[in-house]
Amino acid sequence: MNPLQTDFAGSFVEIDEAAIIKNLNYLKKKSARDQVMAVVKADAYGHGAVRISKLIENDVDQLAVATVDEGVQLRNAGIETPILVFTVPDSNQGTAFREYRLEATISDFSHFDYLEKGTGYQLNFDTGMKRIGFYPNQVAEVKEKMQKYDHLSFRGLYSHYATADDPGSEFVESQMNTFKKIRSCFPSDVPAHMSNTSAILHYDIDHFDMIRPGIGLFGYAPGKVQSDILIPVMSWKTRVVLIRDIKRGERVSYGGTWVAPDDGFIATLPVGYGDGVPRSLSNKLKVEIEGELYPVTGAITMDHCMVYLGTHKVRNGASVELMGGQSWLANTWAEKAQTITHEIMCRLTPRVRREYQ
Repeated sequence: MNPLQTDFAGSFVEIDEAAIIKNLNYLKKKSARDQVMAVVKADAYGHGAVRISKLIENDVDQLAVATVDEGVQLRNAGIETPILVFTVPDSNQGTAFREYRLEATISDFSHFDYLEKGTGYQLNFDTGMKRIGFYPNQVAEVKEKMQKYDHLSFRGLYSHYATADDPGSEFVESQMNTFKKIRSCFPSDVPAHMSNTSAILHYDIDHFDMIRPGIGLFGYAPGKVQSDILIPVMSWKTRVVLIRDIKRGERVSYGGTWVAPDDGFIATLPVGYGDGVPRSLSNKLKVEIEGELYPVTGAITMDHCMVYLGTHKVRNGASVELMGGQSWLANTWAEKAQTITHEIMCRLTPRVRREYQ
């Protein structure tokens, strides 16, 4: 007996792997840096952390994740590239850092005590983000502490820009200069990094030893100013599952927030906020069906959304482009949803199938 099919996804994303490599190479060229720490946290911004890490591991020097669990996932998949964990370590994670060869972020004196002998770590300094990190005036105290914990392995130091998302921020140069002073206090053979995608794209500054791109790998700049060179790598597709008549004055979906202006047709799509379509895009999103853009009407539900076709009656099963291709890109979704592109991509849930090209 043949095994039953187990993949009945209502939608799928196509991910262009060649475009990821092109984006990576462009960011290297733009920054004039060959050393790269590729950020693949949050399942590589929804693109699939294991698959993407395997794709780029020979072209980058390090990978960065948010959590220990994300690092363990990559190690269990056979990834050998050095991995930095961004978030604050817990006191019960010391063995995991050592066993899985993960580099910890130390941003408080207590963190030294959490790590076991031989564990690698990188220092984080707060140059203006006010999130985590030692303050610049603590450098001497940090170095003294490092000497007492010489059974740990110092692998790097870094900071993070707070206002680099769009061009023209004077605070970017201020943070860069602060980090430059900090960097001068540590050995030159230990890599320092601060430049994320936005700093690489928008600022002619010192990118230190290594760049740290994340969303740029997937074709987007973080802020409102997009790049003409980066290639969006993801397109999201589904299909029409039902066509229904609608009469002028009839309402659609929960709350009846949309009223049909004329007689016509409604197409139902098998995707909703349970798949990652923000409910805040209700009555705002437009999708492409058979070469035409149509509006999503009424409240987006957990598993479905509805599209007003006017008097056009597309075929049942017609292909729908939700994102990319002839439809809106992720940054337009973000603009209409009043959020950022990162959040749009990270919303994609596991029930959306990933296909790689």
